[in-house]
Amino acid sequence: MKTKPDFFLSAGGEVTGDLATPRACWTRGRMNDQIRDDHMLIEVEPPIIGQTYGLGGRDITNLILSARHQGDTLFPIKEWPCHVYVARILDDSIMKTLIFTKEQVEVIAWGMIFPTVEEANALAKESVRNVT
Repeated sequence: MKTKPDFFLSAGGEVTGDLATPRACWTRGRMNDQIRDDHMLIEVEPPIIGQTYGLGGRDITNLILSARHQGDTLFPIKEWPCHVYVARILDDSIMKTLIFTKEQVEVIAWGMIFPTVEEANALAKESVRNVT
């Protein structure tokens, strides 16, 4: 990416493995479903290994984030870190329509977003200590 990331994502507090690795994130759009209108389409770097999700060699670069706690929103993010649901896209057409149904996405983790990579890395390091 050529621009500075908007924030950093880590699911390190909830899972181990690839999703615990902090990722730079760029906001790509605001999405809605039948329940709410504040889901966030993001692009991540590094990509998530797609093989875990049956995608073979195709990695995941776009995700949908949703604020996890009632009353929180991602537009704008008012409190850091922000707890989020992390969903992968099952139907690429929703990246154009910015509208989706529950059948078009799959929640793959709970995570947190941070304003700096240092804060995201701190969570990832703490998670490794708690596992060992």
